Amino acid sequence: MLRLLLLGALVGWSFGQGAQLDERRIGPEGGALRIPGIQVWVPPGALHTPVRFRLERLQAVPTSPPQDEVFFIQTLPDREVVGIYRLSSSATSFLKPLEIELRVNPPYRPGGRVIRSVVYIWNGKGYVSIQVPSSRETLSLSRLELGLGAGAGGYPAGLVLAAIRAPEENLRQECHGRGGRWTGTSCERR
Repeated sequence: MLRLLLLGALVGWSFGQGAQLDERRIGPEGGALRIPGIQVWVPPGALHTPVRFRLERLQAVPTSPPQDEVFFIQTLPDREVVGIYRLSSSATSFLKPLEIELRVNPPYRPGGRVIRSVVYIWNGKGYVSIQVPSSRETLSLSRLELGLGAGAGGYPAGLVLAAIRAPEENLRQECHGRGGRWTGTSCERR
């Protein structure tokens, strides 16, 4: 089950430009993968033997898995893709949870339009969406398992994480235009 931790600040983590891929073998001693916008910690004791990991930034939501759950926000003209990432691994489960910290919003600036930020997570079976308040800069997740069929580059297991933002009025209009009902946080199909 997905355990959600929201952090107010990051220590020692830069979100600047840099490498779009981090690939390495991590052993029982633990380690980290980092690219701008996302960091994954494998804690000591999470693995019995060394495991290959790959963390990459994607240019678009992959065509596989199916995108039914993210169709709505992807079609908006005013939406902003904060980042789309894939974590791939040769292991599917861990003895201790992996910690994933994802950049979701720029530093908070009060006033103006109401912005809704959503992180869509593909685990190999389906999407889970998590809404993040616009006052939060990061979203932290803990995972004991990665989904089969969600990896890439020869890795069987993984997660796809897509952080997307849009003005609430655009979300409401698009939802109504598609025959849905806007709940203030999501579009429910009628």
